[in-house]
Parts: sequence; structure tokens; C-alpha cells
Amino acid sequence: MRKKALLASLTGAMVLIGGLVGVAVPANAGARNVVIWSSFNGTGLDLWNAAVARVQAANPGIKITSVGSIDMAKSLAAINAGTGPDLSVSSGSGNLGWFCGTGAWQDISKMARSTTTGLNLAATFSPASLASTTSNHIRCGLPLNTEVFGLFYNKDLLAKAGFTAPPKTTDELTTMSKKLTTFDANGDIKTAGFVPWAGYYGFAMDSMWMGQMFGAKWYSLDGKGTSGFGVDPAWAKAFNWQHHFIATVFGGGDFAKGSRLVTKFVAARGDEWGTSHDFMTGRVAMKWDANWMAPLFCTGDSWALASTCTAGLNFGIAPSPVAPNLVSTLYGAGVADEPAIGISKGSKNVKDAWTVMKALATDTTFAAAYDAYGGAPSSLLSPLAKPKGQPTWYEPIYSIANNPLSGYHTMQNTGEHQEEGLLQDLMASWQAGQTPDINKALKAIGTQVNQIIAGNK
Repeated sequence: MRKKALLASLTGAMVLIGGLVGVAVPANAGARNVVIWSSFNGTGLDLWNAAVARVQAANPGIKITSVGSIDMAKSLAAINAGTGPDLSVSSGSGNLGWFCGTGAWQDISKMARSTTTGLNLAATFSPASLASTTSNHIRCGLPLNTEVFGLFYNKDLLAKAGFTAPPKTTDELTTMSKKLTTFDANGDIKTAGFVPWAGYYGFAMDSMWMGQMFGAKWYSLDGKGTSGFGVDPAWAKAFNWQHHFIATVFGGGDFAKGSRLVTKFVAARGDEWGTSHDFMTGRVAMKWDANWMAPLFCTGDSWALASTCTAGLNFGIAPSPVAPNLVSTLYGAGVADEPAIGISKGSKNVKDAWTVMKALATDTTFAAAYDAYGGAPSSLLSPLAKPKGQPTWYEPIYSIANNPLSGYHTMQNTGEHQEEGLLQDLMASWQAGQTPDINKALKAIGTQVNQIIAGNK
């Protein structure tokens, strides 16, 4: 989901290490060959292939072929057709249930626990990354790096309104937003304190962030893996909070009025990838966003972290606010997404694939270089995995990433994270006033999710 990955053209670039092999290389290409497919491209692929070369040099009996710019759907289709690679990389936790739930990636639990060739997972990776790379209690992947989401806030706008720190609770977020919001002569929103709205720059993750503020569970904790929508009351609390926020901050107590005004405000938002972004122009004072947006907010036109911000935006990064009753337990954590690497079910060389997979996932040189390249905190606990000289203003990202309660939601096989799409659609319908009964609606999409899971078994 990183900006560079989103916008880079899929050139089909391919780096060959240890032999000339085409893209459609089956897993059994050679006795000790290991084929890896990933979506890395450009500089990211160069850094990845440098790590691959290090692993091959350390294991001279293994020949490794790295192929970049491969879409995850293509990887999955090839694996299920028996023509896939030995190893493949998913772009984030949202795709983990897809790979694990279909059996496309093997269960690596026994390999990880091996006393001779295994890994001490808890001593190697962050708690968030370990929690985010299991599906239905099965470990099928190892984390590679972390995508972190938090609250970005304009320090100057907050100070002008009399606030010296970002909000920690949802109540504080509402109060501060109301004071920070201004209206023009026509009564339209001129500047917004905060906009909890599906479709407002959110990468279709707004509903996930909102649920995180209330500690909402995506799946039950009864071991059956059924949907938590309509079961965990925290979901209804989150949605009702959104209605209250829109009414209070934008509608003068009238939700319908607030919804109309926000719809108009969001429709006029600036471009997401440049200096006309609402956060950069001061049109919105606080917003949820990804760690990889921080360099753009800092420089205005660069995706590399800089010690000194030059875009004229004095901003800070903080954990997302949480419900007041959760401050002592949940504040400081956040949504953390973990790209992962897994072994294909068709691999004829699982032993060597595990060796390569383990080495790549624990390569601190790659982790540090990839983070320095564009801001992707490593999942590794080793201090060597963190680049030297990271700017102090970026440090809150590491705090969120390393919080033991951070992570992605529990993953089941819903295809390409269909449950997230259903929830986001519900949020859009709810905020538009088209869903009269949120509890009934949550139960309905919970039933849909359970049906999807059952159909994919």
C-alpha cells in the first residue's frame, strides 16, 4: 500500500540470480533451486535483490531466482495451478487470509519451532508483526516490515485553538475538532478539525481505524473464527460515535445537516499525492494516515525521510485516540499492517525455501535500507534493523509499531479481505443516513462474512 508501490508501473522487471529462468517457473525447477516472486519494483526491488544475493552467498548450494513486479493475484493463481514459485510475498496483512486460508501458503509452525533450524519468533519479531502474520491461529508467513497508521495533527492550528497536545480520547477528539472547525459565510465547512468519513483519503481503511479506537474485534474469541460484526458491541459504539461526531462538530446537533456539509467538504478535497492535500493546506487539522505519507507532509514533494521539514507544515504524529474507558490499556497502539513472505504449497524444495525465507525475513541490512528508502519500520526487534539518523519527528511511528497491542485484525479467508470492503460500505451508507439500524446492519454483514468464510473452506 505504500505510495511508491501504488504508483510505480509494473514493468515486469526481473532479476535473475543463479540461472536464466522465465516468469512462469514452476516450483520444481531444480533440486536446490528456490524461486521467489514479489511485487517489489524499482529501488525496492534493488534492495530486495541485494538481500537475495547475500542469502545465496551464505548458502552456496542453493540457487535463488528473484522475480519482481508480480501482482499477488497472479502469484495466488499460479500457486493454485501448480506453476507458482517456492516463495512469494504478500503486500500486507489484509491479504494473509487469502494466501493462508486457501492453503496456498504452507503452515510453517513446525519449521519455526525446530530446535536446529527454527527461530525464536518472540525474540526476533515485534508482537504486532507476529499477531498480524497468522491466519485462523495458523502461522503461514514471516513478517518483512511494517506499515503503521496513526493520527497526524497540525501543531500550529492546534496551538492557535489553545491546544498543546493531540487528543488521547474520542471525547477529546470531538471537543477539539469542534473548536478547530470553521465555516464560511455560506455556512459551508471552511476548515475541519477532523473528518471521520469513509472515502476521505482513507485507502478504504477508515472503518478499520474507527473500530480500532473502540477496541472492536473483527472475529470472535471463541476459537470458531466467526465474524465479530453484530456480536462485539464495540462496533455499534464506534458507528454511533461517528454519527454523534458529525452532528456535534459539523451539524450543530443535527446529523443530517452535518452529513450534507461533510459530503460537500469531502467532494472538494485536494489531491492526495501533492501539496494540495487538505492536511498540507490546513483545510483539515487532524487526520488518520499511513507512516509513508509522513515524508510527503514533511517535504511536499519527496518520499524520503528528511531531518528538517521544508514544506511549511508544522505537524506531529501520535497514536489514534481511543474510547475514554480504553485509555489506560489501548492508547499508544494502532493499526499495523505487515507484508509477509510464505512458502507455496507446491514447493518441491521446502527445506531450502525455509532457509531462504528465514534469512530474508531476518536480514537487518535489508530491513534498515528499506526503511531508510521510504519509511517502512522493520518487524525485527534488533536495533540493527532501524536506520541510523532517522529524524526525531518520525519517532512516534516506531512507538506505535512496537506497541504490543498494535497490529492488524485477525485474518480469516475472505478472499482479498472482503470483510473490510463490507464494513467500509456500511460506514459509507451509515454516514449518508441510509442505514437506520446499525445493529441490524452489523449483524447482516457479519452473516455475510461467515458465509464467505464457509464457502472458502
